[in-house]
Amino acid sequence: MPAINYRGRAHPYLEAKIPTLDDANALGQFVRAGCLRCKTIRFYRPADIKALIGENIHVLHLQQKFRCDSCRSKEHMAVEFKTLLASEIPGLVVRELVDIRWVKKPLWRDKTL
Repeated sequence: MPAINYRGRAHPYLEAKIPTLDDANALGQFVRAGCLRCKTIRFYRPADIKALIGENIHVLHLQQKFRCDSCRSKEHMAVEFKTLLASEIPGLVVRELVDIRWVKKPLWRDKTL
């Protein structure tokens, strides 16, 4: 698992070896996102995360994209790709992307005539 305090980039040679969302999807892995503060753990499909984010990023940059549903914290999130055994999959709760909705929000400006 990568360090939680990773904020920068690695050397391009090493960064090319870090698994991406496409790699995890091809291997049948899940994205495991857990909050270290409130101990909430969620599982996602990598293809759903890629559709939501819109780019194929690696696991170290996924930590910045998640926020905990319970405590709304971004700093305490730990994200990893998880390979599950066949005996662990029945009964596993996976969050599935159903729809992406965009909210229209008006922006106003005061103008003196």
